[in-house]
Amino acid sequence: MCVELNRYIYGTSVYPREHEQLKKIWEATIVKYGNLTTVPVDEGRFLSLFMEILNPKRMLEIGVFTGYSLFSTALAMPNDGLLTAIDISRDHYEVGLPYIKDAGLAHKINFIESPATPALNQLLLATTNHVSLLQKYATKWVSLINIIFFNEKLNG
Repeated sequence: MCVELNRYIYGTSVYPREHEQLKKIWEATIVKYGNLTTVPVDEGRFLSLFMEILNPKRMLEIGVFTGYSLFSTALAMPNDGLLTAIDISRDHYEVGLPYIKDAGLAHKINFIESPATPALNQLLLATTNHVSLLQKYATKWVSLINIIFFNEKLNG
């Protein structure tokens, strides 16, 4: 897509609708990590719309970095929703945490500092009914990778 058209689309439809705290997470990420990008702004907006349509009570996000997509997801979830977030670095997560708190979303997030596999194993061990664990975190779609991962765990 040409740069001018992209700028127009972002300027008229994406940026004006972006939550103020999301803008601050983006800016804090750039300040701390340079030009390293997180989820693109339009993708964050898409995540929010997708979550509003699905209306999930529970979500699982693996790899949250500074929390841009985490914020987008939590923002669209119901007030009593729970988003389990797994990342190997609490330091990265804490860059966006003040903005998550300022937006009143911290109560929706359960952050686990860990590589994904051990954390998911702990979640599996914490319940004797693995099907209920899948139902607890599943939305109306599950990626093929997650299906394969959980299928291997369930079938040994």
